[in-house]
Amino acid sequence: MSYQSFSFIAFSAIALLLYYVLGRKMQLWVLAAANVCFYLISGPKYLPFLLVTLVATYVCGLIIGSIYKKTDAKLAEAKDSAEKKLLRKKAKSKAKVALLVSFLFAIGLLVVCKYTNFIVANINTIFAKYGIEQLTMFKIILPLGISFYTFMAISYVLDVYWKRYKAEKNFLLYAVFLSYFPHVVQGPIDRFNEFKEQVKDGVKFNYDTVASGAQLVIWGLFKKLVVADRLGMFVDKVVGNWAEYDGFATIMAFIVYSIQIYADFSGCIDIVTGVSEAFGINLRKNFTHPYFSRTMAEFWRRWHISLQEWFKDYVYFPVSASSFVKSIKKKLSAKKLSRASELFAACFPILVVWLITGIWHGASWRFVAWGLFHATLLIGGRILEPVFEKLTKLFRINTDNFGWYCIQMARTFILCCIGRVFFRAPSFMESLRMFKHMFTQTTIKSMALFDFTKFEFAVKEVELTVIAVLVLLVADIIQEKMPVRKTLAKQNLLFRWAIIIAGILAVLIFGMYGPGFDASSFIYEQS
Repeated sequence: MSYQSFSFIAFSAIALLLYYVLGRKMQLWVLAAANVCFYLISGPKYLPFLLVTLVATYVCGLIIGSIYKKTDAKLAEAKDSAEKKLLRKKAKSKAKVALLVSFLFAIGLLVVCKYTNFIVANINTIFAKYGIEQLTMFKIILPLGISFYTFMAISYVLDVYWKRYKAEKNFLLYAVFLSYFPHVVQGPIDRFNEFKEQVKDGVKFNYDTVASGAQLVIWGLFKKLVVADRLGMFVDKVVGNWAEYDGFATIMAFIVYSIQIYADFSGCIDIVTGVSEAFGINLRKNFTHPYFSRTMAEFWRRWHISLQEWFKDYVYFPVSASSFVKSIKKKLSAKKLSRASELFAACFPILVVWLITGIWHGASWRFVAWGLFHATLLIGGRILEPVFEKLTKLFRINTDNFGWYCIQMARTFILCCIGRVFFRAPSFMESLRMFKHMFTQTTIKSMALFDFTKFEFAVKEVELTVIAVLVLLVADIIQEKMPVRKTLAKQNLLFRWAIIIAGILAVLIFGMYGPGFDASSFIYEQS
């Protein structure tokens, strides 16, 4: 059941009606039933995988909580600091076993389902070189939303292990969090403690909240159905047959793809966030107009925010504080290489984070290359920061003006487009061939005479798509300056409904029912 489909909107509306009609005491049960129904409709075969992760992390969380509780009782009776230290050490050791068991089930299941055939294929490539018999490829289901709910489950167990909060005893509450249908397939990657605080006592019906959520859903559908899927027709045509076109057509395809994936993914997040707001549950923010970023570091603070924050909390900081990083830093400091010591401590965790980020996005070397590409940009930015500052002063560049801001935004966008080649190409080798094609088959003439209509798109379709992209751009600019939905709520009734009805009509006429157009699944749903 795709988030942009009428069936999902109808399903959410029915769940919402029952949610408020049956009252606060029944709300968790309504959400649990809705989550199960969502999975059964999407495919019953996916449910057992979710249940394994759910039960394993819930039980391990309880075990860790129990270990700490018993240790606290013993600490109260301990006679000296040495005994207390020993008790804490033993408790941590036992808790770590439970933590590793939860990893074995949750991460192990993710690796088996998502990466087994990728691993086997690479082993077979090596075997082929030495004439060794090939391993058999497996038919393995990729469970719906496993990349997202695994990370949410792992964050819960780690937070309990690190004593950020106590283990949850209410199985229903934890089950609702992990299987919550608006965020389970594509995020945002939420945290249990934040979710719990919003639902534990029930949610009172609020018309303004429901109306505001519905407005966000309409805007998300516009992004997906009117902008992203129309752009996708051009991208699919060129990228799918890139060798048939000149290099500039391929360049344009990836520029368009960068806009498409933003409208697609942020549109999905708007839909699920709007639905969740109607339930009185605020999901983590995932986008803040990333293409307005001046640097790549800023871009990744604005794009897929919940994922970047997850990696920061559960990978970057632990790696930074690891004994390995500390030992290397100490050795460099001993050799009076303080600058190198600081850079290693800052850059090595970035490399680890982006290597995992690439692998998380998909089982392919192109995703590894995409992750390492961004790691190189971020690490390079750290290393060369003093050089850039000196050059800016040397050439007396005024960096505090709109013109320089636009140059920085353009630079960031271009770098993003380059990275998208790895992300969108069918394989890593194909991405390299595409790069070569773009550099060697692009001419001034092909750039000057470029025409979207030569790709068999009607002029009116091209004009409509351009207008839709401009609407998205203007809306993003306005949203940078003010909270649009709150501002709209303050307007008179006639104006407010005129905007809402215009949005609905735009989706119905130019989205779902546009000529020569079929709604496709979300890009991140396929990775």
